[in-house]
Amino acid sequence: MKERVILHSDLNNFYASVECLYHPECKGKPLAVLGDPEARHGIVLAKNYEAKAFDVKTGDPMWMAKQKCPDLITVPPHFDLYKRFSKMARRIYSEYTDKIEPFGLDEAWLDVTDNKNMNGKEIALEINRRIKQELGITVSIGVSFNKIFAKFGSDYKKPDAITEITR
Repeated sequence: MKERVILHSDLNNFYASVECLYHPECKGKPLAVLGDPEARHGIVLAKNYEAKAFDVKTGDPMWMAKQKCPDLITVPPHFDLYKRFSKMARRIYSEYTDKIEPFGLDEAWLDVTDNKNMNGKEIALEINRRIKQELGITVSIGVSFNKIFAKFGSDYKKPDAITEITR
């Protein structure tokens, strides 16, 4: 039996990355996407690497995030935009396999075992390049023989990395 080839794709700092595309003046500056403070949901939903450098964490209340990073730029979430980018990423994935298992808006497992044209690493490299080129954001992809190790691979190096974990 042929060994399975599974990719785990994780769009890096997804909400914050999409927001930075629409707010180019924020590129390179600490940014966090916050829930609605008026509805008492003023917590960090996502942050970019510049905010992470100040130890801003998902789930931090706004006051704490601002305490850690006084220059933090905060923006409200735009879920319609994130859904659109998620669909565009899945459209790219679907060109390599029809076996796609989404996990939230920013992650998905792809079973590319039956792809006759390319091996797993080649597919990961191409998806990585296309996400960057066509969507303007980065992705980390793990390549392995099962979902767990593929997920380990995508988490191992970030952002914008491909990690292959073999038996």
